Amino acid sequence: MDYRQCGLPIIPYADLVVLKLLGSGRYGIVYHGKWMGTDVAIKIFDKSRVAKDYLDRLTKTFWREAQILSKLHHPQVVAFYGVVLDGPEGTLAYVTEYMVDGSLRCALLEKGELDRRTKLTVLLNVASGMEYLHSMDVVHFDLKSPNLLVNLRDPQRPVCKVADLGLSKIKQNALVSGRKRGPLGWMAPELLNGRRNKVSDKVDVYAYGITTWETETRKVPYGDMDPDIIRSGVAYSNLRPAIPEYCDPELRKLMEECWSPDPAARPSFTQIRERLQAMLMALQLDIQN
Repeated sequence: MDYRQCGLPIIPYADLVVLKLLGSGRYGIVYHGKWMGTDVAIKIFDKSRVAKDYLDRLTKTFWREAQILSKLHHPQVVAFYGVVLDGPEGTLAYVTEYMVDGSLRCALLEKGELDRRTKLTVLLNVASGMEYLHSMDVVHFDLKSPNLLVNLRDPQRPVCKVADLGLSKIKQNALVSGRKRGPLGWMAPELLNGRRNKVSDKVDVYAYGITTWETETRKVPYGDMDPDIIRSGVAYSNLRPAIPEYCDPELRKLMEECWSPDPAARPSFTQIRERLQAMLMALQLDIQN
């Protein structure tokens, strides 16, 4: 298949300048680099890290993510610039927008607790990005703080963008196949209890509730709890992370609604965005008074 015919922009590897390693995972390495004078992130898919019987699946995942990213254009979704077909030793890569402070998870660990305005702005940014994804019929399936990228250099204008759509899927007729899809701590009960082959986009709203908890506590959901206990507890016993006493009442209510066991009872991202906008407006009025 010629992927140029899919409308994907092709970037020659020779046009890239690799500057610094940002991180690595099971299947790839991410670098900070330059492309035509612009700071970019370069995600290289390293075939040597993958068993041969998994290589075809990984390659399909790469192209699916690239094709989805190429169709998304929103200020709160990380921008996609193109794919690289001639990386080192024939590796594939894609090039995206670079966010100077890395993931929200890293920022929470390194910068400490965010002030209320920054926290609400970050959560609003995520809700806006996810509202857009759902309007494009994209279900993320992997929403969590490590997959949100931030620039917090300007305290007056913190920015957070949705990234890492490797597990995302396009929904049809309001439902999408997704049994046991995503990271355990952020997975909705309907993904774990085996009762449904298809789920709604409300699995992302559940994960957003957990991500809000992460932003509030700067912790990993369920800590070192045994995975089997997490799985059964979330699926059948309404297990959720403990919300600290100091948590803002409005955020507490939002979290609890987002991780309702009933997907239909969870708010939409449009409703979440509107509530966060109201919280920010009220905070601004308090500051002015």
